[in-house]
Amino acid sequence: MLPSLDTSNVALARRYQEIPYDALPHRASHPARLATVAALAGHAAPGVERCSVLEVGCNDGSNLIPMAVALPGARFVGCDLSAPAIAAGRRAVAALGLTNVTLVEDDLAVLGREHGEFDYVVAHGVYSWVPGHVRDALFALARERLAREGVLYVSFNVLPGCRVRQAAWDVLHHHVDHIEDARARLDAARQVARLVAETGPAALESDQAVRAELRAIAQRSDSELYHDDLAVPNEPVLFHSFARHAAHHGLRYLADAEFPTMTEASHSGQAQAHLATLDPVEREQYLDFIRLRRFRQSLLVHDSAPAGAAMDAQRLREMHVSASWELARGPSTGGIHKLARKLDPASGGGGPVRKLLDALVARHPATFEIASLHGRLDLGPLSARLDAILTNAHDAGIVELHVQPPSLTVEPLDRPVASPLARLQARSGDRVTTLLHMAVAIGDRNALQLLPLIDGTRDRAALVSAVRELGIQREPSRAAEFVDFALQKFARLGLLMADTATAHEPAILQTVLPTR
Repeated sequence: MLPSLDTSNVALARRYQEIPYDALPHRASHPARLATVAALAGHAAPGVERCSVLEVGCNDGSNLIPMAVALPGARFVGCDLSAPAIAAGRRAVAALGLTNVTLVEDDLAVLGREHGEFDYVVAHGVYSWVPGHVRDALFALARERLAREGVLYVSFNVLPGCRVRQAAWDVLHHHVDHIEDARARLDAARQVARLVAETGPAALESDQAVRAELRAIAQRSDSELYHDDLAVPNEPVLFHSFARHAAHHGLRYLADAEFPTMTEASHSGQAQAHLATLDPVEREQYLDFIRLRRFRQSLLVHDSAPAGAAMDAQRLREMHVSASWELARGPSTGGIHKLARKLDPASGGGGPVRKLLDALVARHPATFEIASLHGRLDLGPLSARLDAILTNAHDAGIVELHVQPPSLTVEPLDRPVASPLARLQARSGDRVTTLLHMAVAIGDRNALQLLPLIDGTRDRAALVSAVRELGIQREPSRAAEFVDFALQKFARLGLLMADTATAHEPAILQTVLPTR
């Protein structure tokens, strides 16, 4: 067998050593998001603050470690076949002084029982990219180790949308599967992708989709190209086949992690009428047909878990609400009035709905308690239908709902504290993980130098002095202005912690100024 086609554990692990996987935090898999989606789907998932989470295929912990930082009372276990990735993750865990996360080099099929059961199991980038017996092992693991009310998150490539991708993959594999060297395979894949994509107009209009796919492939990162487009195995499936496979292992489909994708409000009346006649699994399958969906992030629960009731007003009022990123960008795009009009056509884009959206934008990325909105914002006649407005806004992707809001602040404290993980990351690169469980790039070199100093040991005046003493700002007279600007920027990115209980831990992250 050619090395590029070998699907053994040894071969799979070797590929991640040949071309490192660009591991990132994946927001949709965070237990707070999973608990929120479960609640919206009528399932009472375990509480988040002290939950237990297992991630299979955790790589270097880039998804799991930020969760452990944000939820110090919870327990996290990650397993992966890649020894270098696990070693890198353990170094980060040690540098952060975390005691609530364990990373093990292990096969998910034989994960030790000493790790116990889990409230949430995350399998991002696993299901479509492993052999069939490993997919069986994943569901068997969930059946045996998932808590009674627990939630399993599984992402996978899905049909029919991936048919176009498969056509492009056929071109790539024919051209590169005989090549053993990983870097040479990447170069050859990009070469043939450009060759086919840039040849000229296609004979049939439908062929343009494949050429567009190959054009995009040529621009992808090494990680994306090697571990997705060139991955073996890589098996997209129809959703109903996935649901049937899960059911065989005693698991039931609950919802999609991107909950707004489950709505059909944007579809034709005929499509909505047809969807209304279907059971949940068939409804999702036909939504995939209508959208030509390529990728899914599905949530599963035990088949024995109680079937939940529809979301009610009381549960909604127990949640928090924040502006979505689309809404938060509204002021710069002039789009808030359009979103307000979308929610309340009679308002013309103004009135109390606009007032609500403006307040959410002003507070972004922090949240409001929904129960307190009436008193805090004086929404007048909107109060009577606030529940419906928020539900519609969430379904339209205008707001986000939270059963457990992120512990961040948009108002810097007297002694501000940046996420310890972001402080660590800023020492070696420009990409940091926010408390919103997102990776952001900080292009300002001065801001990157300042970030590790925001560890709770300095007030604003001390930060200004540090900026001057370390020469972070070229113009010392503007140091105070720079600190104020950077703190506001960090706050709006979701980097400043609201809870300072661990402000001075771990000591390894504290930045000590040089003595004279």
